[in-house]
Amino acid sequence: MKSHKTLPTLTFAVALVLAAATGSTNAWAQQPTSASQALLDGIIQDVIGRTIEAARVEVRNNTGIDPLRRGYDRRRSYQPAPADTSAETRRELRQLNWEHDRKITKLEEELYRKLDKAEAEFERDAANEYDPGKIPEKRDKFEKNVDEAYAKFDEKIDDENARFDEKRWKILSRARGG
Repeated sequence: MKSHKTLPTLTFAVALVLAAATGSTNAWAQQPTSASQALLDGIIQDVIGRTIEAARVEVRNNTGIDPLRRGYDRRRSYQPAPADTSAETRRELRQLNWEHDRKITKLEEELYRKLDKAEAEFERDAANEYDPGKIPEKRDKFEKNVDEAYAKFDEKIDDENARFDEKRWKILSRARGG
C-alpha cells in the first residue's frame, strides 16, 4: 500500500517539471522580484501621488472662477465688475476665463507627461541597479526630477494667472471707459 504522502510529493514534482518545461519561474524566484517591484511601486506612489494631488488642488484653485467678481492672485483685492456691465464685456470675460482654464488644463497635462517620463526613468534606473542600497539614491534623483517638474508647473500657472489678471483688468478698464 502506498503512503498518503506520495501523491502530494509526486504532484509537487510534476508541477516543478512542468514549470521548468514551460519557462515559468517558481514562487521562490518570483518573491525577490515582487518584493523589489513592491518597493518601487511604493516609491512611485509616494512621490508621484503627492505631486499629482498637489497639482489637482492647484488646478482646482486656478480654474473656474467668476471673472466678473475677481481674478486669480490671492494676495490682491479685486473690484467686481459693475452691475451694469455690458453683454459684450461679460462675453469677453467668459471667453478670457475659458481660454485661461484651457491653458491651465494643458499645463496639467504637460506636468503629467513629465511625471510619466520621470517615472519611466526611475523604473529603468532601478531595474538596472544591482545594489539595493543605491535605491534611496535613485529615489532622491526621482524626487528631484518630480519636484523640478512641479516647480515649473507652478511657475507657469503663476505666469498664466498674471496674464489673466492683466487682461481682465484691461477689459474692465475699457468697459468703464478708463
